[in-house]
Amino acid sequence: MRQTDRRRTRLAGLGLAAAAVLALTAGFGGGDEVRYDAQPESSAHSKEMYLFSSVDSMVATSHLVVSGTVTAVGEGRFTGVDEDGSTASQVRLRSVTIAVDSVLHNPKLALVPPLITLEEEGWDALGRGYTVNGVAWSNVGDTGYFFLRRSAGGDANTYVLTSSDGRVLNRGGVLSPSNSERELAGQITAIGSGMFGITVYNASQAYAAGTLPAAASVGDQPESPEGPGE
Repeated sequence: MRQTDRRRTRLAGLGLAAAAVLALTAGFGGGDEVRYDAQPESSAHSKEMYLFSSVDSMVATSHLVVSGTVTAVGEGRFTGVDEDGSTASQVRLRSVTIAVDSVLHNPKLALVPPLITLEEEGWDALGRGYTVNGVAWSNVGDTGYFFLRRSAGGDANTYVLTSSDGRVLNRGGVLSPSNSERELAGQITAIGSGMFGITVYNASQAYAAGTLPAAASVGDQPESPEGPGE
């Protein structure tokens, strides 16, 4: 889930002075010290590569779907370069560690280690925290399903969400979609926690059999060299 055309709105009740911050010694590009918000203070809107009408389609378009639990969250790598080649507006990603309980979709039969990394935005160049497309920051203890695509610039076990719909948490037996404003959120909650894993597995089998196509890209980002879902 990549940002392109951002529109920022401040989250109600959160300002830079009111938000807790984390002090880090390293600055962006080796510059002055940057203090990173412990909580996001604004929300950004971004165009997305995929818009899904069904869970099945999201499965088919993902490189990997796992169930698991977030065990750690920390500061990740820097990303983004301005048109003039500078890093003045570079952002820092959050590095989210997921302990994998089960692999539900893995079309390339890649080796999936016990721990994988999810990258999410993030902090801007001034250390201000923000969310993208309504997806809350991941927290230690989050348990559920993660629909993933390999992260550009990351290693083989580093991923991003396939879309803003790509995280479905299980909160005491109730499914909590990552983007509650989408129509897909209603479909997810209607499936229910007892059947959701089975639904994902069946969709993966249909994709492997060639009866379920991956979704076409609708965003303005270049397609992965591996192709959708491959």
